[in-house]
Amino acid sequence: MDTLKKLFVSLVFLFVSSSVSAVCFERGCSNVYVEKLYVNASGVVYVGTSGDERLMTCDAVSDVYSTFRSTDAGGDMIFSTLLAAQLSNKKVFVRTVESSNECKIAYVTLDKQ
Repeated sequence: MDTLKKLFVSLVFLFVSSSVSAVCFERGCSNVYVEKLYVNASGVVYVGTSGDERLMTCDAVSDVYSTFRSTDAGGDMIFSTLLAAQLSNKKVFVRTVESSNECKIAYVTLDKQ
């Protein structure tokens, strides 16, 4: 009976840990780390995450980066949120515009962890 209990507890932990893993889907990436923030002189911000951006329906730059312009409405707040997440090693949700060129970021969320 004790072995059965241990097996059950192990399976529960396996299910819970796998259900909170990073995942990208057609509209963005959930539960991902911000691995790279690249800003060019024209104000385009490239965001690389721990997820697989190729799973989104938009065209990720080099199959890796979602983008937004720092001059877009809310662009400074999106950048601040992503930078805070990166500096504090927190996971974020990145919502992109479906079928957009260069996977334009619509919004991001940062939850208490």
